[in-house]
Amino acid sequence: MSMGSPLRPRGVAVLTAMTLTVAGAVQAAALGAQTISGPCTVAPGSLSGADACQKARDLFGFVVPQIGVAVSSGNPVLGEGGTMGGWPKRAFSFRVSAVDGQLPRNAVPISVLGPAVGSDFGAARTPIPLPSADAAIGLFPGIPLGLTNTLGVDVLLGASYLPSVKESNFEVTPDNGGFAFQYGVRVGALQESSFIPGLSVSYMRRKMPTVDLGYTPNNDTLNVTGTSVTSNAIRLVASKRFAIFGIAAGVGRDEIEGSASMRAVVNETVLGANRRSLVELPDLRYTTTRNTVFVNGSLGLGLARLVGEYGWSSEGTVRETVNQFGGRKADEGYRYGSLGIAFRF
Repeated sequence: MSMGSPLRPRGVAVLTAMTLTVAGAVQAAALGAQTISGPCTVAPGSLSGADACQKARDLFGFVVPQIGVAVSSGNPVLGEGGTMGGWPKRAFSFRVSAVDGQLPRNAVPISVLGPAVGSDFGAARTPIPLPSADAAIGLFPGIPLGLTNTLGVDVLLGASYLPSVKESNFEVTPDNGGFAFQYGVRVGALQESSFIPGLSVSYMRRKMPTVDLGYTPNNDTLNVTGTSVTSNAIRLVASKRFAIFGIAAGVGRDEIEGSASMRAVVNETVLGANRRSLVELPDLRYTTTRNTVFVNGSLGLGLARLVGEYGWSSEGTVRETVNQFGGRKADEGYRYGSLGIAFRF
């Protein structure tokens, strides 16, 4: 079929229409954030646990979205937009993603007298890194459509590693080696060819390694343990390669879920006597929904491609907190980026 065939502009029209439709739907979707927990309990002989529990809720709600953005990232497989073309074609990428994040930096006291007290934890700019490996394996090549195929299917797999991150009195420490695994599926609208860009829709369920969040001001300890963060990520990605150069761009939506439990030990002098209070907050949960947009640029290096990614995760509904974080909101937008190397064969 000649290059002047009407199928070529039709393919471009399909790409444009689908991109605009999904982008509009993502932008119009309502965003929200919510933190819930079980009852705040104190050990016999302890004083009030209201302040420790409120600080745990606010710290949890401030940090979890940032970890969720690192987990979700942008493109499921760096530099790729279309499907692979069926078995046994596959692509692998190894990347380090990082969120331009903020972690609490001030040592504020935890009160065991009366209601919760508003404090300012401050915020220090702290990148939150997440190395990962991702793979796309072709299952079905799709149905021929002129110069391309449509409705091809890939399976998506991945693994990630979270290192420890520390800022002043606050620390994020992974459990069980810091590894977690992901899975998903990608369906192609257009398979990339010499004249047609690739276009696909994917779903990926990503999980962060389980971590503990530790806050140790003065001689007090507040531990949010067993923190598990997962994201359900939907992506619409378009891509095209030009000789050794390539570009991919996409939009998406992330549903981020976090769960944990809190245990605090607070030491305070009351009427000249040292009082030790034990406070627990079981079943601490956080949910938020975010939109994202990203772009990839790649450079061919023989059998491999060097790929960079830049993205933006939009803010959700502003969630009011009793405690402050240096003027930062608890659910604001964050920039993220990735640098990696990709192989396709």
